[in-house]
Amino acid sequence: LGLRVFRLWIGPFAVLARSLLLITLHSGECACPRICRCEGKFVYCESMALREIPMNITTGSLGLSLRYNSLKSLPENHFSGLKQLTWLYLDHNHIQLVAEGAFVGARRLKELTLSSNKLIRLPNATFHPLVNMRSLDISFNQLQMLEAGQFRGLRKLQYLHMRSNQLRTVPVRIFQDCRSIELLDLGYNRLRVLARNAFTGLGRLTELHLEHNQFAKLNLAHFPRLISLRTLYLQWNRISVLMQGMAWTWSSLQTLDLSGNEIQLIGPGFFQGLSKLHNLRLDSNRLAAVSSETMSAWTGLSSLNLAGNSWQCNQNICSIAIWLNSFQGTQEGVMRCGSPQNFLGQSIIDVAFKDGICRTSTVSAAEIPKVSTTITLPQTNRAANNEPGNTKTTISTPIPTSASPLPSQSWETGSDSEHTSLYKILAGSVALVLSVLVMLLVVYVTWKRYPASLGQEQREQHQQHQTLQGRRGRRPARKIEGKATRQHDGAILAQEYYVDYKPSNSEAGDLLGNGNAAFMMQSMGNRDCQV
Repeated sequence: LGLRVFRLWIGPFAVLARSLLLITLHSGECACPRICRCEGKFVYCESMALREIPMNITTGSLGLSLRYNSLKSLPENHFSGLKQLTWLYLDHNHIQLVAEGAFVGARRLKELTLSSNKLIRLPNATFHPLVNMRSLDISFNQLQMLEAGQFRGLRKLQYLHMRSNQLRTVPVRIFQDCRSIELLDLGYNRLRVLARNAFTGLGRLTELHLEHNQFAKLNLAHFPRLISLRTLYLQWNRISVLMQGMAWTWSSLQTLDLSGNEIQLIGPGFFQGLSKLHNLRLDSNRLAAVSSETMSAWTGLSSLNLAGNSWQCNQNICSIAIWLNSFQGTQEGVMRCGSPQNFLGQSIIDVAFKDGICRTSTVSAAEIPKVSTTITLPQTNRAANNEPGNTKTTISTPIPTSASPLPSQSWETGSDSEHTSLYKILAGSVALVLSVLVMLLVVYVTWKRYPASLGQEQREQHQQHQTLQGRRGRRPARKIEGKATRQHDGAILAQEYYVDYKPSNSEAGDLLGNGNAAFMMQSMGNRDCQV
């Protein structure tokens, strides 16, 4: 009886204690920091000027937002207790240092945002524990380099944002394990070159951002492994040449943006392999003309923008004007002439057909433009078309009735031809003057050289003659002196008349090997006799 009374007395207290214990456990599991806001299992500690991460965050939280605070570092194992966490926002802080084991234990994390901080470098193994991550955003930091194994093991990663950093290179095969990435954003960095194997492993990539970097040329040989890429953004770089290193077909690419570069040359065959290209932007470059080979590859285009280039409006513009006249897609912007001066700022369509620059003496059937052609211009008169932002302008051009020569239709001679003729005249005059100067120089050198050698030869003969006379005997001093005087006068006479002397045929045979005639002196009225 006493035991029964005790049970009846203790029973309510046991139930009360059990209830209190369950309430305590439940409240501990769903605890919310006092300075934060909690919505179920999502904790929001935003814009609180926090310098440290709160310690009493609910262990069963699925989401944690710490954005717009003053955090400066992420220490080791700080999120190890949040094993259920699926998303973590740490953007817009002052984070400079992330410990290598900061995310250890957060294996279920699928979305991590570290953008708009002051990160300069990330340890190699920072993201290795996050094997289930789908989205990683480290944009708007100060990252200068990436480690070779930075993204190792992230096989489920689909979206990787690294925009607006200071990256100069992309390590080879850094994305080798990221076989699920669909979007890669490397825009607004300082990239200049790409290694051939930089994008190895990105077989599912569909969108690639490389805009606002420092690329000087574009070689499609760097992209052969991107077999699923549909959109490539390369606007506002420093690209001046488009080329294709090897012949291959990139059948997946549909949109290519190359606006705002310095493109002057499109290599042969660059667009030949882009068989599925639909949208092309080449506006705000330095193109003066486009070859017929390039335009022949634009068969599948539905949208094209070539505005903002320095088009040279001479006969070379006719091929692209005729092609645009038959283009059935959307042409964004207006192509205007950059030269010559008399066509500056005018539409190339007007110059080509209305001003008659593309009227030839003989017109083939393939080059005859249509009577009326619709070209879509952006946002000029929306009321004229049911589709917003498009305006259809009809351009009528005369069609010749036959291919016979028309005397009234001839090519206009532009300023380029006049400049070419003037250049030829100046070049010919300079060449003629130089030729005359060279001839005068040769004559002067010849005249200065040969008289000097002749005078030296005559002096040598005079000395030999005196030696011979000394051997024959003594002569009266007066006769010898007179004879020497006559010989010297003869030598001077011969030297004075050397230039005008013309030898006869018989004397020409006595010329020496150096072209000088031997000097012969005869003394008339004197005779030497042996004693």
